[in-house]
Amino acid sequence: MGNSDTDSTTSESDSSGELDVGSKRFNPLKALYSAKLKVPVPKARLHDNISSLEGKQLTLGGFTEKFDEARIRQIRAALNKPKLAENEMPQRRFLPEQGPVTRVRSIRHTKNIFIRLEKGFEGPLGQLQRWMEGRNRVRVSIRKQKGVRGHVSGVLELFDKHWNLALSDVCETWTRRKYRYSENRQHPDSMEAPRDCSERLRRLGIVLPELKVRPADGKKNVIITRKVPQLLVKGEMVVLVTLEPGEPQASTSKGTK
Repeated sequence: MGNSDTDSTTSESDSSGELDVGSKRFNPLKALYSAKLKVPVPKARLHDNISSLEGKQLTLGGFTEKFDEARIRQIRAALNKPKLAENEMPQRRFLPEQGPVTRVRSIRHTKNIFIRLEKGFEGPLGQLQRWMEGRNRVRVSIRKQKGVRGHVSGVLELFDKHWNLALSDVCETWTRRKYRYSENRQHPDSMEAPRDCSERLRRLGIVLPELKVRPADGKKNVIITRKVPQLLVKGEMVVLVTLEPGEPQASTSKGTK
């Protein structure tokens, strides 16, 4: 009897110690399934995990600090968020690892006319490239709806495979009918006399190049010449590209020392 009473007393003390939260013999697994567990603070706030509990304890001064009511009120006042303005939207706060990721775009191989010129052309375009590199003046015959309209001469600055040409120091020459010999065969009296708009264009800040008119072979046509600093010729208007008469041919062979 005495032994049984001693064992029962010891088991009861052991079980009470394992269910005591403040005891060193506390058994959380047994406390989880036991109906005799007494919660020290029934109104304590619940936490989802240990990290949130530790964060709250550190906010309140750590486990070693006492839960002073004045200290708790001071910390809560410091943690209060400032009130937003009437039309101000709340800003979301991110952790350092949640910040935006800087995107680095991969460098793609871009194709342009300068890279194509570095590779070089063959055939007629190759000859055109040699004239461009030698800074030779070229003559470009320009077409119209039926026949050749005239020609432009200048220094070739750039071109592409579609024969679009960029020229500088350009002299343009073309032929047209006289006003009294119109191509649409209208009566001269029904045609409106040409008006000079140079003064109006000058007020608008537009300066037209000076036109030089000289008679052509015959009585119906005139030859007009003008000079412009730069000109872009579309490839569909090009009939023929040759060297300017009297311009020396660019050498294609390398000089020897």
